[in-house]
Amino acid sequence: MGWFHRKPAAPILVTMSKAEPIGADIHVNGVRLRYLDWGGTGEPIVLLHATGFLGRIYKPIVEALKRVGHVYTYDQRGHGDSATPRVATYSWDDTVNDLKGFLETMRLRNVRGIGHSAGGTAIGVLSGMRPDLISRAVLMEPVLFDETVVMGRPADLRERTLKRKRSFDSVAAMFANFESKPPYDTWRRGLLHDYCEYGTKPNAEGRRELKCDPVLEAQFYGVAGEFAGLERVLRSEQPLLVMIGERSESPAIWVADRLARGLKHGRVVRFPNNGHFLPMEDPNTVAKMAIEFFLED
Repeated sequence: MGWFHRKPAAPILVTMSKAEPIGADIHVNGVRLRYLDWGGTGEPIVLLHATGFLGRIYKPIVEALKRVGHVYTYDQRGHGDSATPRVATYSWDDTVNDLKGFLETMRLRNVRGIGHSAGGTAIGVLSGMRPDLISRAVLMEPVLFDETVVMGRPADLRERTLKRKRSFDSVAAMFANFESKPPYDTWRRGLLHDYCEYGTKPNAEGRRELKCDPVLEAQFYGVAGEFAGLERVLRSEQPLLVMIGERSESPAIWVADRLARGLKHGRVVRFPNNGHFLPMEDPNTVAKMAIEFFLED
């Protein structure tokens, strides 16, 4: 499929439910994963978060998706409220295999997947491996390398991540620290607050500490260039909608032409005013386009 240019989307008003999702634990590949059952009407939808985040912070998108499906999120190993393995291994294949295990253990089939960053990569890869599990998918800024763009990018991101601040005096202090700094300065304020609240936990000193340790996150980035995500996503026979921010530092923008030419049943949408954190910057448009795609024949 070739490029198509995004028309201005009609606004979608997301009514934020006051009801909290139902949280529970499930064991997958020897790791305890915390998942959230958000409810909703229709066939299952699973949203998988980006590295360093957790499912809870995509609530604006989830609330919209509940109109067309029963929505689940889960926190990846070492993220959010899921467990960190005793032998802490983090690879891109682990992410794909945990997703596969989650769907199988939950007995979910013909799932409509939606993933951000590495979460999108995993969903796209699994759609090619197990079309019985993933029927169609939206990939929001997937991390996809080829031989032309790997170079030093993963190593650079790894080093930057290791320097990240790990704890803050309070949720309010973290929010104040982030709200005027890239990349968080472009996020919706409510969504940023949710990240500061739900993406941290109190430590022994009474400070708020990131639930996802930057060391863990950096380990994941360090092996990113070794994973043939682009090649494996292009094997998928399932309908795929790939959303790419033109202001992104992610490698997806550099392989966008190859994606557009190579997807068997998919299309690529450019967002000229957004970057890698597209779902945090414009959740309403993302949700609207995802819903339309999920309802296509």
